Amino acid sequence: MHWPKNMILRQSLQILWRTPLHEVLLWRSRWAEGRRRCYSTALSERLRERFAFKKATHSIAQLYLDPEISTELRLASLPVEQKVVVLHGWIDSAPRKLSKRLTFATLRGAQFDFVTSNGSSAVGLNGDSSEDLAGKNTIQLVQMHPENIKEDDYHSLRRMKQETPVCVEGTVGIHKGTDGRYEITIVKITALNDTMNFASQVRETKQWDPKDRYLQLRTPALQRALALRSRVASLVRTEFSELGFTEIETPLLFRSTPEGAREFLVPSRTNAGKMYALPQSPQQYKQLLMAGGVHRYYQIAKCFRDEDLRADRQPEFTQVDLEMAFSSAADVQAVVERVLTRVWRDVRGVHLEMPFKRLRYADAMSLYGIDKPDLRGGLELIDLSAFATSTRHSNYPVFEILKYRPSGPSDAPTLAGAPDGYPTLRSPLMYKIDLAKEPAEAWLKAAASEFKLKFHSGTSDVGAVAAVIMQAYNIQDGDILFACTRQQVPFENPTPLGRQRLHLLHGKVKSDEIAPLWVVDFPLFTPVERQEVVDGHIEFDYDSLMSTHHPFTMPVLSDESLGAVLDVASSAPDTHTQLDACTVLGQHYDIVINGVELGGGSARIHDSMLQRLILAEIMKVRGVLRDPEAEQPENPFTHLLTALSMGCPPHAGLAVGFDRLCAMLYGSESIRDVVAFPKTQSGADPLVGSPSEVRADVLLSYHMQLADKK
Repeated sequence: MHWPKNMILRQSLQILWRTPLHEVLLWRSRWAEGRRRCYSTALSERLRERFAFKKATHSIAQLYLDPEISTELRLASLPVEQKVVVLHGWIDSAPRKLSKRLTFATLRGAQFDFVTSNGSSAVGLNGDSSEDLAGKNTIQLVQMHPENIKEDDYHSLRRMKQETPVCVEGTVGIHKGTDGRYEITIVKITALNDTMNFASQVRETKQWDPKDRYLQLRTPALQRALALRSRVASLVRTEFSELGFTEIETPLLFRSTPEGAREFLVPSRTNAGKMYALPQSPQQYKQLLMAGGVHRYYQIAKCFRDEDLRADRQPEFTQVDLEMAFSSAADVQAVVERVLTRVWRDVRGVHLEMPFKRLRYADAMSLYGIDKPDLRGGLELIDLSAFATSTRHSNYPVFEILKYRPSGPSDAPTLAGAPDGYPTLRSPLMYKIDLAKEPAEAWLKAAASEFKLKFHSGTSDVGAVAAVIMQAYNIQDGDILFACTRQQVPFENPTPLGRQRLHLLHGKVKSDEIAPLWVVDFPLFTPVERQEVVDGHIEFDYDSLMSTHHPFTMPVLSDESLGAVLDVASSAPDTHTQLDACTVLGQHYDIVINGVELGGGSARIHDSMLQRLILAEIMKVRGVLRDPEAEQPENPFTHLLTALSMGCPPHAGLAVGFDRLCAMLYGSESIRDVVAFPKTQSGADPLVGSPSEVRADVLLSYHMQLADKK
């Protein structure tokens, strides 16, 4: 046999050669067992540290707010050696090895502290507000390695990947070369879990896959959004508590009702053939609470609507719901103003003047062409009905214009596009006043031809009419006019000029300006849209009415509104009395801020007979009859009508879209940015795979089966 030249290896092999086989195997077994025990001990130690880690003493923001740390650093500008802090978080930037013994990295805090603008006097080392410092939520880590450190030591900062969760023990010092930022000199750092490379790689993406939403939630933007949402909810609850409201949860398993949008249905296993419906709002339950003696109710409620989604829509959404007994619309509006004023003050540091401005629906549509106007940019529409009427379409007689004065040569406005779903809808006529090329009345002649105008003055001198209009409304050379028509009481919302106004103002309003208002005196009923466009005009069926808000809204107390409703509702069954949707107004009110409808409410009908007449005779709800003695089993409102007849007090309420409120405070146009796990445009959640298929046997237990696909 040829032995190796290496002396130690040769001697070892010679010993093994002379040793009996069973002793070699026994030695090998003991050696392997020793390795397993060493590995098991090391693994056990690491697992024990991952679960038995130290509790954090501070968040990163709290370090800056700790007066003891701040004082020591101001006086000495040296690390606080006598005080070790413990922080939790993730490795935010890849560790940087600057020398054999020195490593730097950035820690992203586990807790995002949203310090609100409520007048806090806490400041940072350089005069930064506490809100500014809290928003940074990262801190530099410094590790000085001992001489005998091993590169694979799991306590070594330099071996940790981005997005590794860690527990850091260290001392606080000033990060040199910064405006008073802190840094942590590590005493000990423990990795609390391993992480895949994907967790750090996905951070650089611009388009996040919905399946990675939980990783996207780690980003500072969404951490701030969720912290803001939590803070707003806390402020809302505090304010309602101070105002004497009772928070009450209402059921999520409701019954299907004919009013409102399409519902989500939940089959019942124990009641064959019957289904629950998820509530679109707690409307009926909160009215029942008023009948039940609850004086002031509120809740932050989950609601559900099975409808096509947009940037500001989700199938499940949250609203701040409230109802007040023995109260009027004005009482509700005062409460909502107080809540919103506090939220804006404490979250954004903005003071809202109370009371908010009020605008009638008819005025909003006439001046701004939309029922949720943004008041920040000016630009009011001009109604020219006193001069001419359009005869192009009998239901669209009002002739109106919008005057736009360009700010300079580069300010060249364009026409707004048609809204989604209405590609053939008419667009405004756009005309630039150029007195050097054509006479002053040229724009009016073009409008007269386009809209078939009939002038009221009885004169054919268009130039004279144009001169009066231009002088009255200060129309000058270089101005751009947009002209179009609308209904007398606009149900087309927004109108063509309303869309054009929004288009012109886009990107030109002050983002930090807040313009709240109440829109009141809505039409109680709206004619049903026929889903067709004729010659650029939306067609409505004025013989078929639906509730503008909901069928429980009280009419305005006037002969034109309440009187007309009573006349129609109480007329003889064999007579056909038509209600004029253009003249009957309801006690419905919307809260609008910067062109966003944050919420809406109304004074409710608390008289059982009036409610029954509206449901039976005007809304034609199946199962509801004028005579309560002839009650039908399929009446979906029996419970409510009965409750109203049992001494229910007058009441009014409102619901504010909580998701929209948070999005506005956050500065986003999409509520997806303030919802932790939003649905996609199709209503799905790819992260968890919902909605999901259900086995046939499970469906059968709910007395259901899938229909064959055709």
